[in-house]
Amino acid sequence: MKQSEIEKDYWRYYVQIPYKSPVSKTYVDENGKEHTEYKCCFPVKLTEWDEYSEYAYPILTISPTLLERRLELDLTKVSLFDYVVVMCLENEMIKELERMFSMAFREEIFGIVVGKGESQEIRFVFASDNDFYIDRHNYEDVRQILMAQSFYFDPIVGKNERSQKIIDRAIQKKIQQGNRQVNLESMVALVRSERDIQDWSNYTYYELKVDYATILRKEEFRSIHVYRVMGSKSKIPDFAEILEVHSNPLGEDVLFKKNDRTKDSY
Repeated sequence: MKQSEIEKDYWRYYVQIPYKSPVSKTYVDENGKEHTEYKCCFPVKLTEWDEYSEYAYPILTISPTLLERRLELDLTKVSLFDYVVVMCLENEMIKELERMFSMAFREEIFGIVVGKGESQEIRFVFASDNDFYIDRHNYEDVRQILMAQSFYFDPIVGKNERSQKIIDRAIQKKIQQGNRQVNLESMVALVRSERDIQDWSNYTYYELKVDYATILRKEEFRSIHVYRVMGSKSKIPDFAEILEVHSNPLGEDVLFKKNDRTKDSY
């Protein structure tokens, strides 16, 4: 799935309306007409975020880059989904994977083995009672959506341990330079001071992050107007500009300058 396809649905994630999901099933009605029904995953509710992130982050951040670059696996022979399932089976984490999908799709999702007989492929899938499957054919697209809805980003993967240490030092340095302490309490408090949220039980982590970023932009707008009155030439921000909330704060372009030789060494 292209990044542009995910980005066009950002607003749908925010207001929680259906979109063209990679999880679907096709059926024929009584008139012989074929239909496709989509099952959408939506941003996780704020009340479930702590539990969800505990399961989701270590699983979703297992990336194709990790498998190819560090583990040197051939993704034409071993899919990302197969690797994740095997890892979860070996570490007794299938229940965590089921719970992660259940919270995202907002219905019970179970890991099952499907396929019988010599003519059918026997494979592990995650399925709902409505016959929607998450498997090796759509998992990578589902993962990309879940990552976007959770504001997760693929970790930078070094080609070896030495390279990874270079990356980790750069990340730690960036974190120390930022020195900005923000947590769920501070974000909720700020949003609550500006918005009248009627139903916190259905309020999502995605909404919180976007609302928080929007309020900060409004405050920046007000501050710049004050500075301009005092003679500053600061540019007035456009409220309609894309929010930086979807930008990776620890991406390659942030950690390493364009001509930094350190970037080439990992």
